[in-house]
Amino acid sequence: MLEHYDEITYYIQRLTGDKNLAKDLTQETYAKVLEVNKNSESKIQKAYLYKIAQNLVIDKVRRDKIIVHTPYEEEHHSIPEIDRPEGIISDEVRQEKLKDCIRSLSSQNKKAFILHYYKGYTRKEIAEIMGISTNAVEKNITRATLKIKEQMKKDY
Repeated sequence: MLEHYDEITYYIQRLTGDKNLAKDLTQETYAKVLEVNKNSESKIQKAYLYKIAQNLVIDKVRRDKIIVHTPYEEEHHSIPEIDRPEGIISDEVRQEKLKDCIRSLSSQNKKAFILHYYKGYTRKEIAEIMGISTNAVEKNITRATLKIKEQMKKDY
C-alpha cells in the first residue's frame, strides 16, 4: 500500500500547488483507507487511493474556499500560429506583399537591400559589388527598409 505514497503526494501537489498541504492530505488519504479497510487484508487498489485523495482535495477546497490555480500553458497545448491554416495563408499573403514592396523600390535600393538581407553580404562587400561607398550602401538599405515598413504598415 505504501508503494504509492510518493505518487499520491505528487498527484495532490499538482492539484493544490502546495507541497505541505499535499503531504497532509496524503496522510489523511492513507488514514481514511486504513479506517475503511481495517478488517480487510486485501491489497488496496491504486485507483481507490487516487479517488480518496481527489475527494479530500475537493473537500479541502470547498471547506477552506481555496482557489486552485492550474496554469494553462497555451504554447504547450496549442498549434503554433504559423502552422494554423489562417497563419499559413496570412504568411503567404505577407510574403507576397513583401515581394511587391521590394519590386517597387528603386534599382539601387533594391539591389543593396537584396544583397544585404537575402544574400547576407556585409555593407563593405555590397559597396565593392555595387561600386559605391559604404555610406551610400547604408543609405540605400535604410531607405529601402523604411519604404518597405511604411508600405507594409498600410496593409497590416
